[in-house]
Amino acid sequence: MNWVLYALLGMVFFSGMNLIFKRLTADLKPNVLLLFIFIFGALFYLIDSVYTKTSLNLNYKLVLLLLAAAFLSYLGNLFYVKSLSLSPNPGHSAAINSLQIILITIGAVFLFGSEITIKNLIGIMLGIIAIILLSL
Repeated sequence: MNWVLYALLGMVFFSGMNLIFKRLTADLKPNVLLLFIFIFGALFYLIDSVYTKTSLNLNYKLVLLLLAAAFLSYLGNLFYVKSLSLSPNPGHSAAINSLQIILITIGAVFLFGSEITIKNLIGIMLGIIAIILLSL
């Protein structure tokens, strides 16, 4: 499969996850919800890694990057699920969260030498306009 199909599948599954999260936050605090999500998720990743016979070739730099990513994931998920629980419509919260593409796109230019085009900038501006319209 190519990256676009993977991205579309991720979008579908994350959409379902967000709707379930919104329902679960009626009964669970976001930190408790995420605790169980990550425990169960770790089990799924362990099964997948064993099934695919994935080797763990790690060095200290990779471990530090993994630790940083885990910490950012913890904070990002916690604040995101809190916003889902408080928002009138989980789509509004997801829309604002999707503006991470702006930070990722700009960061990729500096970190990985990716290019940014006028088309990309127009897309970023349309995303900002969409969020403003949803927020009104």
